Amino acid sequence: MARPLKRTVDYFPHFVNAGKTLLILQNEFGNDGYAFWFKLLALLCKTDGQVYDYNNLASWRLLLAETNVSEDIANKILQLLADIEAIDPELYLAKIIWVQNLVDNLADVYTRRRNGFVPSRPVIDNINPVNVSRKPQTILDQTRLDHTKPEDICARFEIFWKAYPKKKSKGQAEKAFRKIKPDEQLLATMLATIERAKKSADWLKESGKYIPYPATWLNARGWEDEISEEARNEEEREPHQWL
Repeated sequence: MARPLKRTVDYFPHFVNAGKTLLILQNEFGNDGYAFWFKLLALLCKTDGQVYDYNNLASWRLLLAETNVSEDIANKILQLLADIEAIDPELYLAKIIWVQNLVDNLADVYTRRRNGFVPSRPVIDNINPVNVSRKPQTILDQTRLDHTKPEDICARFEIFWKAYPKKKSKGQAEKAFRKIKPDEQLLATMLATIERAKKSADWLKESGKYIPYPATWLNARGWEDEISEEARNEEEREPHQWL
């Protein structure tokens, strides 16, 4: 009887020097970020072909159990990993986790097996990042911006960058901004939402520690978030404070 083809690995390199991914995760999420990353890599190693598809509830629950974080934290960490391209950002939109650097570091393992199998990035047709449950205005925004001039986008991004309180990963933020291609109306909405968010408890807590990276905010369409009652009340009180 032929020996089954092994498409998983029993170990992966744990380098002593922390790279960009670990530093950013630890800065944003502390030890939870550090542990999540290595537990995710371990999960990928024992998954067939190092591709983790969490489109079904059972796979998502397993990911939460393996990483031992809440659903909210898991979503935030995965979004950040996609923003910094530690996981494949395109496949992330399809709820598939692929870490090219991990597979590259495992190349010697598969070479030594001599069975001909080497993990490869999955190809997904018709990845659609637009959530159909979003408001019709969201889809309209995406269709009407196709003719925005590049120089306009550059100027609008600088306005956004100046207004956003956390100046981190500007290149990733600009990449996300260019993907959205906001017109003047959408930019105004973004700026107004940012100003309101600056007064919220989440953004004020611990000197702004929990303000999302600008790329994360853009990719999550943060301008569509509901304004908390606390921030709204603060905004209403502000004009009268000088009286």
